[in-house]
Amino acid sequence: MKESLLVAIGKVTKAHGIRGALKVFAYGETLEGVEAGQKLFSIEGGVERQLTLRELRAQNRVWIVEFEEIIGREQAESLSGKEIFIPGDRLPVLPDGEYYHFQLIGLLVETREGRALGTLKAVLQTGSNDVYVVEGGGGEVLIPAIEGVVCEVDPANGKVVVDLPEGLES
Repeated sequence: MKESLLVAIGKVTKAHGIRGALKVFAYGETLEGVEAGQKLFSIEGGVERQLTLRELRAQNRVWIVEFEEIIGREQAESLSGKEIFIPGDRLPVLPDGEYYHFQLIGLLVETREGRALGTLKAVLQTGSNDVYVVEGGGGEVLIPAIEGVVCEVDPANGKVVVDLPEGLES
């Protein structure tokens, strides 16, 4: 991963309390392992803003996050709806065969027979498995990201190979 690449790791849902804390919905498990003192970023008007993590704690499905630079509810509310980023080189290395969502977005999706289905535009997290949103000439196709359907993920060559279940074939 490039050192300068900033990767979104969560989205601020709203301010929490009166002292400047934020509720952040984490993308996957990306906030686990982030510690006090680390530098995270927001992007406001195309400009990166460095934020120093003061405190981070899990609360149900969100995280309560406090930054040194955010003081008071009004400043916290200004970040509502914005994403929080980390330099890509600080993300934990995943085991072979596992990928961060940002590594999959933009890959060409094709069938085992080599027929192009389109481009992977998004990854939806469901309770049981992820679902790939693929956009192509035939419209949008939702493909379950499960063994037996996803045959190969090859970010180096920019593609995902799938074996579509009956009913998804166009």
